[in-house]
Amino acid sequence: MKAKKISEVLAEKKFTISVELVPPRNGSSPQEVYNCLEFLQRKIDFVSVTKGAGGSLRGGTLPLTYMAQEKYGLNAVAHFVCRERSKPEIENDLTDLDYLGINNVLALRGDAPAGAKDEVWNGDYQYAYLLVEQISRMNKGLYLPTPTMKVLERSGLPTNFGIIVAGHPEDPWELEKEHLLCKINAGAEVIITQMIFSFEEYKNYVDNLRSAGINLPVLAGVRPLVKLSQATSAEEFFKLKVADELKRGLKEFETEELKSREFGLNYTIEMIRKLKEYGCPGVHLFTLNDLGLIKDLLGKI
Repeated sequence: MKAKKISEVLAEKKFTISVELVPPRNGSSPQEVYNCLEFLQRKIDFVSVTKGAGGSLRGGTLPLTYMAQEKYGLNAVAHFVCRERSKPEIENDLTDLDYLGINNVLALRGDAPAGAKDEVWNGDYQYAYLLVEQISRMNKGLYLPTPTMKVLERSGLPTNFGIIVAGHPEDPWELEKEHLLCKINAGAEVIITQMIFSFEEYKNYVDNLRSAGINLPVLAGVRPLVKLSQATSAEEFFKLKVADELKRGLKEFETEELKSREFGLNYTIEMIRKLKEYGCPGVHLFTLNDLGLIKDLLGKI
């Protein structure tokens, strides 16, 4: 199928719903992802497929993104991490996406390998905006020269990538503003936030963006939490702040799984309602391939 760019999807619909899917660990069955894709047909506006980074050993981003489009008829976004790639590798991998008709890319720096310091990387780019620049140049038909060419760039067929970038409400505002402006000046079209856990967090972030003259669509990255251990993981592993109201409710029902799940779902649904009323253009759901959670959420949104 001819997939739409996410910027086009957002222009056509006032409020979008999308889901992030995670490839299985190498050597594991992909059936869980297939089940999610099968269910999501004609129910959401797009899916994204994450890219394993930092030694996580999760291949499959490219074929799963392709299958989402061609077999299941979904608009799809491929996560693209630059931390461990050279410029030629990036161009080759983007060309693969282009040949397969995958024209939506979430351009990311990527996380450090497990146990390594954040400043350690093996690729040519230290920052995501440099990846955005390279994608933008390909969209203009500008490619890397071969080693024997005495030119900085060579001309070729323009690609048509929609460039999506990550927003980080958890970061200090001045630093986040600087990073986002670099990505926007490089060619970013849409922002998806890191996981947020309250409407107020999203509102404050977008209000700051608008005050700084940043007017790109900002999709809210929403991670539904249905048990206290998930909130603990979000804070300890991802270094995010989970809203006190959410933690209190999950703690209250810590020993009652069904009540904890109901509380977490209702909290998420209420947050999405507030986001929609505020004018948020859509939510991107981080559900870790939990099909039951996906079904419960889509049945109530």
